[in-house]
Amino acid sequence: MTPAPVLDMRRLRADGATWAQVQRLVASGAYVPMFRSVLVRRALLADPEVRAAAVRAVLPPGGAVCRDTAAWLHGIDVRAPGLHLRPPRLQCVVPPGTARVRRPGLQCWIAALADEDVRDSGGVPATTPARTALDLARYAPRYLGLAAVDAYTGQGLVELGRLVRRAHELSGARNIARARLVLELCDPAAESAGESWLRLRLFEAGLPRPEAQISIRDGGRELYRLDMGYREVRVAVEYDGEAHHHMTAAQQRADERRRADLRRRFGWHVIGVHRGDVLGRRNDLERTVAELVGHTGPVLARQEW
Repeated sequence: MTPAPVLDMRRLRADGATWAQVQRLVASGAYVPMFRSVLVRRALLADPEVRAAAVRAVLPPGGAVCRDTAAWLHGIDVRAPGLHLRPPRLQCVVPPGTARVRRPGLQCWIAALADEDVRDSGGVPATTPARTALDLARYAPRYLGLAAVDAYTGQGLVELGRLVRRAHELSGARNIARARLVLELCDPAAESAGESWLRLRLFEAGLPRPEAQISIRDGGRELYRLDMGYREVRVAVEYDGEAHHHMTAAQQRADERRRADLRRRFGWHVIGVHRGDVLGRRNDLERTVAELVGHTGPVLARQEW
């Protein structure tokens, strides 16, 4: 018999399963706890239908998932580093006149949602990509909000112009100034959350905004693509994510050879940075870039994200 993709722990207990039996399912590694009361088969965590089934088991009546949870259902996961390794908390909105649900593992807000802001996602009411992107731009820390709108626009789930128009229509709304700044910095060409964080860090230091995805060609054929940089002075900055750049010594040597070739053949100075450089508090990164690009203005201290 094929194991169930989603198990409701409350129903298991009601049907007579002991707590020890439920815990053995988790200890086996086959199931992952989600939303505190649901177990999901580990092999199916990325399946949109399975994700939706897990949400349906715990979503309050009349609620619609929003923010991180809605983005997760849409296939967009730009939570803070480390959090993407486990399922998200359940975030939802319930309509005015409804009691806010309070229980562990759930964040619930009371708000009116227009019909155009909600759509069915695998049988689950969820805020649309446009509403979710705008909510994250308004309420998430800046670096996470920027990564979200970059991802939504880059994957073609929503047009940047539409988000800008909606933000303009919400003049005076809570946190709308933050959202407008995030949208101003949005670049659909970004290919990872780390690139979004890096671009924000350079901007907030007072440096010129870099060009994204610079193609280096030879005889019409693209040889390299740089994350971002300043073409006029041939300085580039690249975000080296752990998954593709720091897992093995061979990966690191390949990066060194690539950047040495860019320097020797094309005159590009390429800086590789990692998560600690971008999310840490030291400003060595900004000062190095400022010196290389000839920035004469002040290098501003890192802002609180």
